[in-house]
Amino acid sequence: MRNRILTALLTAAVLLQGGMTAAAQEYTTEGTAECRISCQVSSSYTVSIPATVGLTYSADTGTASGSFQVGVKGDLLLNQMVQVEPTSLMKELTKGTNGDYYQGTIKGEKTGSVLSVTVNQEKIRWYPGGTTPLFDMGEYVEISASEYVYAAGTVTTGEVEAADTYSGTLVFTFGLEEYERQILP
Repeated sequence: MRNRILTALLTAAVLLQGGMTAAAQEYTTEGTAECRISCQVSSSYTVSIPATVGLTYSADTGTASGSFQVGVKGDLLLNQMVQVEPTSLMKELTKGTNGDYYQGTIKGEKTGSVLSVTVNQEKIRWYPGGTTPLFDMGEYVEISASEYVYAAGTVTTGEVEAADTYSGTLVFTFGLEEYERQILP
């Protein structure tokens, strides 16, 4: 981030020397003048979402389960975080009251049977280093500018009543969120 700021400042200085200023100041006598230099660097991030989540059926439990990973990398302003969470699966997912899990459904291709599904993702927010959100819900992970930082997730079905190929589309919603922060010493 420091390299980006220095590059932007040098570019601004070159533009100012080259006479390409937005509003010129003109003087007719000797003296000094001040020129404001500004640069805005916005947060940037990349999200890695699984293309598919394969579930494996267990005859012992009568259910199927699978796992996935969601990754985020980027350079964020100190008061912003990236939130990534599952939001729908055939219908809108319902967030659980006893933890972060979501209920949805998938449908059988031949029988049309609807199978309940629970989606759980261990972390849903990534924030910049050197800060801590003022509220702690145990769902935060520090972001890296160059390497993906992953959060694991699971998909588990209810009891499977009929042999079939079940499928659905898991939708993830992601974006920047502002928060009140506490600077760490």
